Amino acid sequence: MGEFKVHRVRFFNYVPSGIRCVAYNNQSNRLAVSRTDGTVEIYNLSANYFQEKFFPGHESRATEALCWAKGQRLFSAGLNGEIIEYDLQALNIKYSMDAFGGPIWSMAASPTGSQLLVGCEDGSVKLFQIIPDKIQFERNFDRQKSRVLSLSWHPSGTHIAAGSIDYISVFDVKSGSTIHKMLVDRQYMGVSKRKCIIWGVAFLSDGTVVSVDSAGKVQFWDSATGTLMKSHLIANADVQSIAVSDQEDSIVVGTAEGTVFHFQLVSVTSNSSEKQWVRTKPFQHHTHDVRTVAHSPTALISGGTDTHLVIRPLMEKVEVKNYDAALRKITFPHRRLISCSKKKQLLLFQFSHHLDLWRLGSTVATGTVESMCLLAVSPDGSWLAASGTSAGVHVYSLKRLKLHCTVPAYNFPVTAMAIAPNTNNLVIAHSDQQVFEYSIPDKQYTEWSRTVQKQGFHHLWLQRDTPITHISFHPKRPMHILLHDAYMFCIIDKSLPLPNDKTLLYNPLPPTNESDVIRRRTAHAFKISKIYKPLLFMDLLDERTLVAVERPLDDIIAQLPPPIKKKKFGT
Repeated sequence: MGEFKVHRVRFFNYVPSGIRCVAYNNQSNRLAVSRTDGTVEIYNLSANYFQEKFFPGHESRATEALCWAKGQRLFSAGLNGEIIEYDLQALNIKYSMDAFGGPIWSMAASPTGSQLLVGCEDGSVKLFQIIPDKIQFERNFDRQKSRVLSLSWHPSGTHIAAGSIDYISVFDVKSGSTIHKMLVDRQYMGVSKRKCIIWGVAFLSDGTVVSVDSAGKVQFWDSATGTLMKSHLIANADVQSIAVSDQEDSIVVGTAEGTVFHFQLVSVTSNSSEKQWVRTKPFQHHTHDVRTVAHSPTALISGGTDTHLVIRPLMEKVEVKNYDAALRKITFPHRRLISCSKKKQLLLFQFSHHLDLWRLGSTVATGTVESMCLLAVSPDGSWLAASGTSAGVHVYSLKRLKLHCTVPAYNFPVTAMAIAPNTNNLVIAHSDQQVFEYSIPDKQYTEWSRTVQKQGFHHLWLQRDTPITHISFHPKRPMHILLHDAYMFCIIDKSLPLPNDKTLLYNPLPPTNESDVIRRRTAHAFKISKIYKPLLFMDLLDERTLVAVERPLDDIIAQLPPPIKKKKFGT
């Protein structure tokens, strides 16, 4: 790999915002995530969980609810009292509408996706009709005495459950009237609390309403009689979120202690048709409050104050034991936040609402159809490559100011790309970890790229779960491609053979005391370093100098609010 002088940068004070809501879309297999700064992200779970779309936040938008509706339409609502619909093609806000109920705490789309419910600060539950290009107010339900913090539709669409403070209401959708009001016990560990907040509700097909509350309980209610059937005390703090699988045989809940609990519907005995809900598995992948959860067909999804998006696969649901079966913890954006001026030795840092420009010191060691997310300019200023959200790449001539060519379509989104000096070859990385090299002058893939696709990459390379975010080139070594993700830096030497699955990918060279003949015979194209991590950016300033921008996770955790203090035995 050679020796480099490295500018090891740790002054990029980037702190991701906490996760407030997640919403899973079963039809498109996409996950919408909203953060506390109003940012909304879209992850394509079929494309190796890649963050394919991004809506910048704003300090005036505090998102409290997020949901998908019919026709792949995405809505959010928050404490400013507005309902927002997002334009998933133009990547901007399509429109916003005041619900006239004060801050909005909850929202849910009907099972058919044609109606939208919101729960407001003033106790009102408002029903909107979803029509082409907008939503239209239909009517109010019976007003409650306190804010409506959670909502859930019955799968038939005939009834809804609404969680407030100290009680749960069941409404008839047709009349808007309250059918039942179920009072929640304020007792917590034998002590009566002043209030019991119903943070989440789920309405099941058999009429069961499942609630989670600030007293640390998961409770099962009979909506027909308004009576409590079963109660589980699972935490010493709030249970803040709940989600149910489509088959209604699995429930996931998140707590303020950072724990995620899994409930499953199991038979009472092996020969019995009677079933009951049983708490089966607790998971501790968060350090702070788990504010939101979702349930996909194959995984439990959670997010919260610690900024991590955690996807834990259900092993019994995963058919093929590949990287889909691995636990994922997504912390950093799947896009580059840093740019480098090599000549001036400047770094440009992108934050949510501002940019920072830093100068490096010395070291002793067309289309208005879709938005363009990635740009790459050739070093000679002749070509511009642009990639949008549809995984397509278009190359433009900057001298003629027109489209030169379009790279053949590929099924997975582009995560990084760059144009090599001298050759004007475009190197493209995709979310499934494939890397292509395309000759812009010849308008075709290079011979090296064709060889790679014929032989295939090493299985360990393809099983990595973080995308490549930056690609660059060595100024004196045209056969070298430099790229990195959050946890490794790699140099691909195109003059060497590709590793096969029987070869060690991360430790390719034998000991130095081996003969040169053996070393050359066992060497392969991939040279990988995991010294710098989490790695947000790395590039060559010149042929002997690297700049590496790291953001240690401990530094992020240190700036978050303290988690709930847990009393340890004997103290």
